[in-house]
Amino acid sequence: MLIRCPKCNVSYDIGAANIPAEGKKVRCSQCGEIWLCSPADLIEEPQPEIVPPSEKAEEPAAPETETPAAEETSAAGETPPEQEAKKEPEPAGKSEMQEIFARLETQTESLFEYEKKLPPHKRLWYRIKCTLGLQRRRNRRVLAGASVVLFFLLLFYLRFDIVRVAPFMEKVYAALNIESVIPGEGLEFQNITRNEYEEDYVNKMEIRGFIANVSDETRAVPTIQVELLDKNVQALQVLYQEPPVPRVVAGGKVAFQIIVTKPSSFSKYVYLTFTREHPEGTLKAVGVHPDEI
Repeated sequence: MLIRCPKCNVSYDIGAANIPAEGKKVRCSQCGEIWLCSPADLIEEPQPEIVPPSEKAEEPAAPETETPAAEETSAAGETPPEQEAKKEPEPAGKSEMQEIFARLETQTESLFEYEKKLPPHKRLWYRIKCTLGLQRRRNRRVLAGASVVLFFLLLFYLRFDIVRVAPFMEKVYAALNIESVIPGEGLEFQNITRNEYEEDYVNKMEIRGFIANVSDETRAVPTIQVELLDKNVQALQVLYQEPPVPRVVAGGKVAFQIIVTKPSSFSKYVYLTFTREHPEGTLKAVGVHPDEI
């Protein structure tokens, strides 16, 4: 009888008496799969087709004088050639398959015994390793490499949160030329007002307000970016202004004033934010005609 691995489809020769009615756990030596084999899973071994022997030509009867010689040969313990031809040759590889299955059964039983002796937590980890295929060195190397890549990706995507919890990590990210601090974090714009007026026949816009430090630490004040937006909240002009002071203490405030010369006549909203950029031109137009600047 044969059994077949449900995973890699490799067949093994086994006697039907080796599988009890309640089934028996077996392990594939090819892929390591363990399954419960029942008598219903046994497959009959295909029998080779028997070719009927050709009819032998009638041979003349042997002389009576040769009979004693044949008897003497048999008595001497030698097998006649006719009997040797009648012996059926054993299937090639059958004994080897039986030996492999016997060794496989021994290994399976030893694995079951080893698993029974393990503590519950180690038994769980052993099953996880078997499920993930971590018994093989190649799989362990692949998993280790993937874990390292995932670790560095998490360090990159969570860099802002990491620096908030561990400020010393900012130097590590800075050494790698990776921005890890949000510009103006902990600072707020408060009491913002705008006033449009004309001076020397030139239209101007004055923006006033306060920069408040709402954190518990002294914060550096980055460059202020001013955007003039139209009624569809589309940017018309962008102005970069140097901060009034380099730092603001915890809980402190500092007043600022920004003058926009020749603001766009279509500007309706003002949007203030902090940025690390500070281009050479302090004012640039976005999607407007030169006469509107």
